Amino acid sequence: MTRIRLLGAVEAHRDGTAFAVNRPLVRGVFALLALQAGEPVGVERIIDAVWDEASSDDARGLVHGYVSALRKMVRPAGIGISRRGPGYVLDVARDDVDVLLFRSLAARGRLRDALALWRGEPLSGTPRTTFFDGLRTTLTEERLVAAEGWVEQELAEGRHREVLPELTALVTGNPLREKLVAALMRALYRNGRQADALRCYEITRARLADELGLDPSGELRSLHELVLRADEDLLEPAPAAPEPVRPRNTLPLDTTNFTGRARELGHVLDELPGPGATAVVLIDGMPGVGKTALAVQLAQRLGDRYPDAQLFADLHGFTAGREPVDPFSALDVLLRSLGVPAAEIPNDLDQRVVAWRTELSSRRAVVVLDNAADSDQVRPLLAGARGCLVIVTSRRRLRSLPGTVLLSLDALPDDEALALLSRMLGERVTAEPEAARELVRSCGGLPLALRIAAARLQHRPQWMIEDVVERLRDSGQDEVAAAFALSYRDLGGTHQGLFRLLGLHPGADLDAHAAAALAGVPFRDADEVLEDLLDLHLVEQRTRGRYLLHDLVRDHVRSITEPDAGATARLLDYYLHVAHFAADLLQPGRREPGPAVAEVPDRLPRLRDNRTAMNWFTAERPNLVAVSRFAVASGFDRVAAELPVHTGHFLMITERVDDLVAVQEPAAEAARRLGDPVSESRSQYHLALTRYMQCRYRAGLAHADRTLSLARQVGDQARESMALVVQGMLRHRLGDHAGALAAYETALPIQQHQNNYRHAAICIANQGRVHLSLGALTDAREHLEKALIKSREIGEHNEEGSVLAALGAVHARRGEHDRAAALLDEALSLAREAGNTHYEMRALIKSADARRRAGDLAAASAFGEQAMAMLGHGRSADFLAAAHNVLGDIAFDRGDLSSSVTHHTRARELAGRIEYRAELEAALAGLARARS
Repeated sequence: MTRIRLLGAVEAHRDGTAFAVNRPLVRGVFALLALQAGEPVGVERIIDAVWDEASSDDARGLVHGYVSALRKMVRPAGIGISRRGPGYVLDVARDDVDVLLFRSLAARGRLRDALALWRGEPLSGTPRTTFFDGLRTTLTEERLVAAEGWVEQELAEGRHREVLPELTALVTGNPLREKLVAALMRALYRNGRQADALRCYEITRARLADELGLDPSGELRSLHELVLRADEDLLEPAPAAPEPVRPRNTLPLDTTNFTGRARELGHVLDELPGPGATAVVLIDGMPGVGKTALAVQLAQRLGDRYPDAQLFADLHGFTAGREPVDPFSALDVLLRSLGVPAAEIPNDLDQRVVAWRTELSSRRAVVVLDNAADSDQVRPLLAGARGCLVIVTSRRRLRSLPGTVLLSLDALPDDEALALLSRMLGERVTAEPEAARELVRSCGGLPLALRIAAARLQHRPQWMIEDVVERLRDSGQDEVAAAFALSYRDLGGTHQGLFRLLGLHPGADLDAHAAAALAGVPFRDADEVLEDLLDLHLVEQRTRGRYLLHDLVRDHVRSITEPDAGATARLLDYYLHVAHFAADLLQPGRREPGPAVAEVPDRLPRLRDNRTAMNWFTAERPNLVAVSRFAVASGFDRVAAELPVHTGHFLMITERVDDLVAVQEPAAEAARRLGDPVSESRSQYHLALTRYMQCRYRAGLAHADRTLSLARQVGDQARESMALVVQGMLRHRLGDHAGALAAYETALPIQQHQNNYRHAAICIANQGRVHLSLGALTDAREHLEKALIKSREIGEHNEEGSVLAALGAVHARRGEHDRAAALLDEALSLAREAGNTHYEMRALIKSADARRRAGDLAAASAFGEQAMAMLGHGRSADFLAAAHNVLGDIAFDRGDLSSSVTHHTRARELAGRIEYRAELEAALAGLARARS
């Protein structure tokens, strides 16, 4: 792992080895390039920064020479320097540079982690120029501001004892920093050292007078008075203000050229009840009449009335080639839109309904449910909360729903339709008033048809409106079909071809990369065509960079498009190829073979690291699930079996268990149909992991056994070792410690022989977890520390975080509480940075237990409550059982025996149902202790 250190001596590091950058001027060039990591730095700027005064020609030659020398110095650290334009680029990620990482962490409130990066005077050893001296001053100030913030965080959380040593050192080094002095006075007072707090004030007052001729600030004087009279309010930190509910907005991008509908908007606004009441608006009408545009416009206009959330969900009730979205899946989308963690979303429809209504009970939200098929699809999604508005659109009249406002939308009146044309065509409407009115009649007053026809004219400035009217008149088709057909005919061959193929895409939307693969054209061509189609209103863009077809347009496209096996194969290969690449970024050291694709696209999404891979998977998740289902339904068994292999890890770490089951079960069936034992072994392995995520451990063992049998049949030792590892995981959960250790001990030599570092690290870590369950803490620590080194060597941050959490639990049980807290804090940070919901929950629960063992029951409760907040609606029965057990232990330590029994009883029920032996035994022990 590469690191560049500027917060102290300027150094390059790789995997813990330092590579010195010699000579001040070379260090200066290196530091400047590092501060702009990944971005070009011009030669003139380098000259200005490194030399205060220099001959331009001489300095320019020196820069080139220094960069050449620098390349040799940092090459062993895995750092490259490339030439770009008139400057140079240091080819590293921004978070690899400690200054940039410090600023990023500080901006996110992670001040403890940010301050830990400092090692001394910043930019030590760089030239003493105006630029570097100024930057040193700036960075030192940033450090002090971060330190002040960190101290306030510590005091607000009641850690006045823990913060005192470092705070005293900070004040000693910065005696005139009044915020730090005030913090030190509060900390001393809370530690029972009133006299020391007063002495601290007097020393500061005298120093301010002697050195600056100033009195202490009013704030510091007021604090002195409070300490002087032993004010009791100073003994406890001020209660934190409740965190405000952050607004959520998933409405589509604003509808271009929205015009008219003043009467309809006025009707709805007049009929809506006042603030605090529940409201449902039902909008129905024919295809293309503008139901979605009106619903979104209404939601936007009511944003001030419903400030907490403005949500949108397309229910695909009438989308060609797609089943309507079932309420169970729709609630998953809506809850996630509100920011509900994956693990908190229940697996049962009724519980999801409860969770949805609970989440909305504290919010003023407007929810647009677009394109509903029928009342049964919508009814579970209605908010029911006072102060919320639900807007439903459908081609059908949903009269059985409890609507506050019912609105059947007709075509635009002539005057509003003409106004829409005028907004798009300007004076051309005034110049041809009769033709414009005829165009309105020819399009039936439907906004979709009018936009398509007007967009055609916008791209034909030499045409008259009459030209379009005549063509519409001769077409003999319905309004939208005629407008669509005219615009389609005017497209060039490339545009027509790609447009037709868009109807073959099985997902909700796509980007230019997927479109290029579908059409077999270069990325730039696909990007340009999509933008042209957007201008012509033949595609929509509800999210930047992603395109979709209006349902009515999709119907027309499919009516003129024959199946294209080549296009379908290219699209499937594209998703296979990119998913494989992104999965490798999420799992460094992964050894799944790459898919055999016929053609690799000329340009792929910019995937560089864990973050960009997570972003791609998040954006494409609905498409990846849809493509997997399409592959099954269409007989593409190779893709159906292989794609879930690469998407499964993302779905696991983000707790998308519903999607995991939906793709992995059909994948196993497809692999069986292929008759390929290698493919079937791989699918059975992933199905075993899926059962683990479902807490169906015995079913998982059956799949693991099948994996093992198939792997041995074909001599696939890598898959054999992976099957043994998942066997060990499942046996561990079932309480078979000897069986789990035997599986790991059989798997490890295979992995070591094959240099499979990732799975060897996981196997060793899992051995440590079993030893932890057995109470063999020395063995547990040795295994986990070894696994930690191996995970860090390959940059596997997800597994690193998981191992740190387990290691923290070991130190907590050994009574090494400071070390345990540090390890668990780091584990939690890594899990959150990686977006790994699964490991975040694990770290929270272990943190709660570790703080309890340390006697810090307030902190323990805080971590436990965070875990329960993620688990509160009944998902992840394994973690939920563990969380209840920890909360039961905390309640017992507080003397609240009734709460302890309640928590342990719930843990016993959950753990017993899923046969999670360790948590079942913990629950029984907790109950015995609380009832004794």
